[in-house]
Amino acid sequence: MPDAPQNPQQPQQPAQPQAVPPQQTPAAAPAVPAKKPIDPAKEAAKRKKTLIGCLSAFGCSILLFIGVIFAFLAAGSENNPLFASFGVSQGEIVNILITIVNLTFMVLTFVAFVVTVIGVFKIMAAKKGDKDAKKKGAILTFSAFSVLVMLIMIWVSTYVFLSSKRTSGAPRQGITTNPVRTVQLTAPITINFDAQYAPINTAQYEILSYKWDFGTDDILFGNPQTYTYKDLGNYTVTLTVAVKERATGETEDVTFTKDVTIQNVRASVVIDAKPAQGPAPLEVIFDGSSSTSVNGEITAYAWDLDEDGSFDDGTSAQVTNTFTKIGSYLIKLRVIDSTGEASIGEKEIVVTEPETPTANITIKDIEGTTLAVGTSYIFSGESSSSPVGRIERYRWNFSDGGEGSNRTVSHTFTEPGQYVVSLVITDENDGRDETEITVTVNAPDAAPVPIVKTTPALEDNVVRGPAPLTVTFDGSASTDPNDDIVEYNWDFTNDGTNDKAQEKTVYTFEKAGTYTVRFMLKDAANNEAATEIVVEVLAQGVQADLKATPTSGVVPLTVKFDASGSSYAEGEIVTYEWDFGDGNPKRIDTAQVNHQYTAIGSFIARVTAIASDGKKHNVEIPITVRPVSVKACFEATTESGSAPLEIEFDPTCSTGTIIKYRWRFGQSNTSTDRKPTFTFTEPGTYPVRLEVSDASNVIDSITKQIEVTE
Repeated sequence: MPDAPQNPQQPQQPAQPQAVPPQQTPAAAPAVPAKKPIDPAKEAAKRKKTLIGCLSAFGCSILLFIGVIFAFLAAGSENNPLFASFGVSQGEIVNILITIVNLTFMVLTFVAFVVTVIGVFKIMAAKKGDKDAKKKGAILTFSAFSVLVMLIMIWVSTYVFLSSKRTSGAPRQGITTNPVRTVQLTAPITINFDAQYAPINTAQYEILSYKWDFGTDDILFGNPQTYTYKDLGNYTVTLTVAVKERATGETEDVTFTKDVTIQNVRASVVIDAKPAQGPAPLEVIFDGSSSTSVNGEITAYAWDLDEDGSFDDGTSAQVTNTFTKIGSYLIKLRVIDSTGEASIGEKEIVVTEPETPTANITIKDIEGTTLAVGTSYIFSGESSSSPVGRIERYRWNFSDGGEGSNRTVSHTFTEPGQYVVSLVITDENDGRDETEITVTVNAPDAAPVPIVKTTPALEDNVVRGPAPLTVTFDGSASTDPNDDIVEYNWDFTNDGTNDKAQEKTVYTFEKAGTYTVRFMLKDAANNEAATEIVVEVLAQGVQADLKATPTSGVVPLTVKFDASGSSYAEGEIVTYEWDFGDGNPKRIDTAQVNHQYTAIGSFIARVTAIASDGKKHNVEIPITVRPVSVKACFEATTESGSAPLEIEFDPTCSTGTIIKYRWRFGQSNTSTDRKPTFTFTEPGTYPVRLEVSDASNVIDSITKQIEVTE
């Protein structure tokens, strides 16, 4: 027991020195309370409050801005000045707002849904009997679910409201064109204008009319429209749409513009033909020197005088051609100006029946002009004719001293050789004509003469080409003094075996090498003759192949070109060079390309297949582009009614490049207005006829009946 008070005093020993330190450091004591301790919880709450305040202010600003836009949408029109000041349309604002609303409400509804799920989990996780925890969970669930429902309702209402203000989802531009690109064009060019996608809210406005000003002196009404530009210049196409607001009945004009730039004009091709019509044989002098180009001078001329589609019948400004057959001929001239642009012009030449007699020689009972020595032949001028009278005189000359003056004469040639037989006829009006034929007179019992023509053509009696090489052999030009060849035989491998027995034949040499083809003839007297042709089959080189779909159509014509069938057995084709023949630059491209022809005419498209070793081969295909055909069509505001009956006629449905309209109302009343109005004052049935024509005077017409009652 005496030790008990000592044990508790031991821990008190160090307590005495702890009270002394204030006396040892009297100066440091006041500095400690100068700094207040930082409470992390309060600092975090303060930052959170500041962040919430900033976000709230920002959110309120956004909501206020959206609210103002909603107010303008609710009370404004499609041409709202607020939207115009920002350079945007109502449709663009609506589309942006719909995107913002969808994103915003998607995030908010997701958050509300997550909080609702958390509340449900809190209710389920509360301990049994813990009513306070379940109550808090229920309050959270109900509040979050209520907010979720409210957000969904506001979302749907907002979307419905904005959708009612949104215009068509079509391209948001007033004027669409075909071609789409309307700058740096080459005239003449026809452009299709369409305003069906103009940003006009048809739910709010009724469209009354379309007025087109093409930047020239031409004004057209209706939609769509087609217009052809022919001159250089910068044009502003102005579309004025008259609309009426459905709610108030007020009308206004909405204007849209489109720029058209014509930077080049194709040369104007002028063909002067002297004469352009006359009897056969007709010699015509063609002169294209009057052709002009606003871009500079004409640098090249090329003529197509035989209607074969190739401009290979002359390269000078003036050419001459003689037409011997009766008919109509369409002559074409292609000129190229200093810009490299090509233009094609046409001229029709009409060849009529000759006004002078026509001499003609026939040899009775034989075909051809191969004769035999010592045989009498009857020469006849019976097929000669005169368009203005009968033939009164015949004069024959056989160029071997023999002559004759009858319609039919007999003559015998005594020496082999070639002779010119001529006939001169004169009709009762002293009209005169002369003709001649050349006959070959052979000695009897001579052997036939083999003559072979080939495709590809012979060069120094050799046919050359890459494998597989298909050659057409033609021995029909072979001759015989007695004209009695009875056998034609071909040996393509020179093995002594006849492979074909006919005048013309085709054979394909599959492999590279040199082949000797033997051609043998035999006549009725068993006279034989033969000749040999050498065929050199080369290793197959680059073979270009070209297909086009379509090869003809109306302007503008888009053609799909396909050169994928090209081949090269000894290597690889690495690229293709395309020349579409319409003046556009050549281009290096793949085997399949699309190209649009915007000009009318005939073009030669060419592709060159280029192999990895530099070898090339090209192939061509013709493309024909026609103008849009003219088709007459019109609508009447009514087709029947009581007199006096006033009707407006609208030809907007007509197609083609129409420059003239001719109307006939009944039997005597006419008009050349594009969209006329006519009043029928008397009862009856009246035919209304519309005739339209283009710049080439191509015409089409249509007639409708109008019934006028009392």
